[in-house]
Amino acid sequence: MSSRSIPDIQIVPVRVQPTVASAGATDRATSGPRSTVEDLRSLRVEEFLMARSLAAKTKKAYEQDLQRFLDWTNTSWIEVTPRQVAQFKEYLMRSDPKSGKRVLKDATVYRTLGTLKNLYGWMFRSRYVNHDPTTEVDKPKLKEPTAQNLTDEALMSIYQAVINSSLPERNAALISVLLHGLRASEAAALNLEDYDGQRLVIRVAKADSKGAVPLTSKGKSDLDVYLKWRQLKGDILLHPSTPLFVSHSRRNQGERLSYDGIRKVVELIEKQTGIDLHAHQFRHTFATNLVLKGMNPYHVMTLTRHKSVQSFRRYTKAADQAAAEAAFYEING
Repeated sequence: MSSRSIPDIQIVPVRVQPTVASAGATDRATSGPRSTVEDLRSLRVEEFLMARSLAAKTKKAYEQDLQRFLDWTNTSWIEVTPRQVAQFKEYLMRSDPKSGKRVLKDATVYRTLGTLKNLYGWMFRSRYVNHDPTTEVDKPKLKEPTAQNLTDEALMSIYQAVINSSLPERNAALISVLLHGLRASEAAALNLEDYDGQRLVIRVAKADSKGAVPLTSKGKSDLDVYLKWRQLKGDILLHPSTPLFVSHSRRNQGERLSYDGIRKVVELIEKQTGIDLHAHQFRHTFATNLVLKGMNPYHVMTLTRHKSVQSFRRYTKAADQAAAEAAFYEING
């Protein structure tokens, strides 16, 4: 009976996945196939995003936040320690060596760490990890935001620039709608059916903050003039889903005016007036002016469709200051 020879022992090299990336650097491999750890990390992120009801922009922001962490370290989710999270926070708060300025704003750092904390909270509840390393690390404190409302003089300059623009009818109606507290994305989503001659119905909104906003006489007048102008041009199709605001650029002629299209209109006004301007300032102006005029803040929140009293607080600060000054002068004669 013959015996089989025992084959020679062969040593097979095993690539060890690095566990911790040093603060401010990344150990991610620049080439080669993805590791099992990398696949599992991405899978958990995908599951986390699917488990939440997120708007498209919010989902994109979450993905960007978590990608910062994935790019910073190759450590598996279960092996991340509180010390690493603290190092990641320090990395996010770094300054550019040349300019000395912060690479990321406090708000971005706050949101990124918040997203990481949300992910770990979900993984802990789902029993993918047995501890949450983010609980020992605080998010940076943010300054209380202030309203960036526009003065009456600034609004006069803006409307003058609109009158001198190539599309005064559309641009005047657009600015008037934004001045009723709508976000630029909400204004872009409006259809003809959303204007009944008295108010605007917001059916597509951030965080599902749908609602209706009554219009001032100027708001109604500007919209009516714009729609009449479109009818005379023959570019209005009489069905409810026709976009309220359309583009007149060569590339997108007759199509819905997009969020980027609104941003470009505002940028053009900014260039013409010299005012530091962005579309959200019209929303700030709407809310602040209503509170200053004495409207019940709860009713203002209903029109702006804010869900958080804390985020609405910026609009009441100006009214509180005005009321405090009035009381001061009354006491002092």
